[in-house]
Amino acid sequence: MDKLLTDLLKMAKEAAQKFFQPLAFYTSHDKNPLSFHVLNVGEGLMVLIVFPDKTTMLYDCNVTQGDKDDVIKFLGQHIPSRYDTSKKQNAQWIDIYVNSHRDLDHYRGLCDVYDAFQIKSIWDSGRSGETTQDADYQYYMRLRRTLIEQYGDSAVFVPVPNTSSIRNYGGAQVYCLSSSAYMPEKASLVEKAKIQHTEALVLSIHYAGRSLLLTSDSDWKAWKEKIVPGFGGSGILKTSILLASHHGSRSFFTDETQNEHIDIEANPETTYLDHIAHISPDIVLISCGDYDHFHHPNSEALAIYKNKATNKQVYTTKEKDHFSGFIDSAGKWTVTPSRFHNRGGSGSPTFDISCQMTFNGSVTNKKSGEYFPIKSSLKFMANAHGGLLDPYDQVDVWWEVSNGGIGEHHSHQEIYYKDKSEKTDKLTFGRDVAFEGTHLLRCRINNKEKKIDITKIFVVNGYKA
Repeated sequence: MDKLLTDLLKMAKEAAQKFFQPLAFYTSHDKNPLSFHVLNVGEGLMVLIVFPDKTTMLYDCNVTQGDKDDVIKFLGQHIPSRYDTSKKQNAQWIDIYVNSHRDLDHYRGLCDVYDAFQIKSIWDSGRSGETTQDADYQYYMRLRRTLIEQYGDSAVFVPVPNTSSIRNYGGAQVYCLSSSAYMPEKASLVEKAKIQHTEALVLSIHYAGRSLLLTSDSDWKAWKEKIVPGFGGSGILKTSILLASHHGSRSFFTDETQNEHIDIEANPETTYLDHIAHISPDIVLISCGDYDHFHHPNSEALAIYKNKATNKQVYTTKEKDHFSGFIDSAGKWTVTPSRFHNRGGSGSPTFDISCQMTFNGSVTNKKSGEYFPIKSSLKFMANAHGGLLDPYDQVDVWWEVSNGGIGEHHSHQEIYYKDKSEKTDKLTFGRDVAFEGTHLLRCRINNKEKKIDITKIFVVNGYKA
């Protein structure tokens, strides 16, 4: 092997070992994680999934001119760099683009993604779109033809629902729960669907006893007539992380063209609730835009999700921005806002976070990344330097927590701000350690007059004493 190739392979390996924050606080590539990122793309859907073997999947796409630069930059940070044998150099690419169904907010801006990152194959629901004349739709159809010409017919794949996994990437099993195709043994149980959301491509990804459920815009009818009859007794539907359907619309639970409310007693034939009990999620993520414009998430649907999720853990991209998460080979997992990373403050002005721990009557100063026993009380303080707080009345401070429970506490993935009712100085924050796991504390200080905006992260590793 010549030296150039050796160096390139070394570079690819080093790049593949790199994890950006916040996931770097929790895990590393030697844990063989499956990582995923739910991008904040407004009233659309876009999920990047990197499997343990580095196979990269993009589930739907919604890139607008307003968010193009942010989205492409984010993808560039999280798509792994691998050695491309055809180009004989390190490169980033997307192995699979999944178009769950052909609505504009699920393929918009695909040309911008393809310009930045090569796409090698497409998974499709198999149902044609309704807006076939728009430029993005026509681009998508041309890309399908291009990939078939380049890689053969297998480059475009319509998965068939099956209780056996359709793919295995590094130990992560991918199941197709719904598409325009039907499970052969269940075909007699379902009525042929006539609406696009009923035939959307729904995927469930299982790894190390945890799972991620990608529901697209699938509706109550798909779940009542197809998915639950086909998978209800298999255990496949039980989910750790649920990506809620259709921006949190009530269409997941009822026929919204007929019913103004989710009311199974008033509308038993066009309302369905059994599926959310089968799914029984630990956490629910909702990709949605401005509520005043789109009215998502629906308040009744949101109440159902909160009732079924562990500790009412339901969060939206509108309020939390991008999400990042992982499942590792030991079954450890978490979901956290991607903004939980250190930003700015490398010079002056800046600040640091100090921590004082009280446990069994003893007081100790602690550093970020150290271990903290459950039931210990922590007091944090933001210590500013170089005039960061001058003038004080122009300084805003936010404290935010993202729990990452493990073991018997694995379902505790709460994300919350310091409450305004907490009558303490804005530069201080206090909490008790309640759960085993890696928990992140984010402090952001913004000096509006000086236009200085700095974020620092403090890592608390909780353990049973």
